[in-house]
Amino acid sequence: MQMAPARPRRTTMRVALLVLGIVVVLSVAELTSQRFNAFIQDHTLIWTFITEGILLVGAYLVIDEIIQRRDSRRWSDVRSLGIRALSTRAAGPAGIIRRAINGFVAKPTIDAPGDLLDSADTARGGSSGYQGFISGRTDELAGWLRADAKRARAFAQEMRQSASSLEEAIIRWGPTLVEDPESAELINLLPDIVDSARSAADTITPAADSLNPDPREDEILGAAEGRKDRDPQLEDSLLDVLQKADEFQIRVSPPASQR
Repeated sequence: MQMAPARPRRTTMRVALLVLGIVVVLSVAELTSQRFNAFIQDHTLIWTFITEGILLVGAYLVIDEIIQRRDSRRWSDVRSLGIRALSTRAAGPAGIIRRAINGFVAKPTIDAPGDLLDSADTARGGSSGYQGFISGRTDELAGWLRADAKRARAFAQEMRQSASSLEEAIIRWGPTLVEDPESAELINLLPDIVDSARSAADTITPAADSLNPDPREDEILGAAEGRKDRDPQLEDSLLDVLQKADEFQIRVSPPASQR
């Protein structure tokens, strides 16, 4: 269902002011001008048409105002429903990345006893904490994911499914919400999340490998755990997902003073 937002009220307001001005002028003329009163008495039919026309325009303005308010309420409900659906799906890929980070920093290791402290720091830092982690330790996270074939495939599959779910929501709600400039700006953030989520999934486990896993995949991926080379594409993809999802949530959330 598509529904355009309420029409601008400037034209209606101008017509209403024009009608009000005409009524005021005619009322003053009738009270102060003998010639005008004589004209009315001599041309009662014309004056009847004029007064009825003014009444019709006034009735039209009242009805139009009622219709605009009703359409505005309906549009507000539709926009709220669409933004809520998009918001839920936009948070999906970012949530998968956060869970992966939490799993990595909480893993029991002997060589890195500070990981639990890192986990606490990340939680306290909120979204910025996760982005800071990605900026500094993407390759460690990637190595940990690739160290276990099932874990790597699960991460990639969840990211692809979440990206597809968001894409479906964009296709469903986009044509309606894009008619509202404010909503259109929000929707423009979402395709980047879809593309970056799929890019991150393909970097960890290519789509072809997910469909046809290699029997030696555990051994192949396990060799990547200790790899320290930087993966800028994965880092950019993960950061883009987190940043765009956070920006979307911030812009759709009402200010604290309005809650």
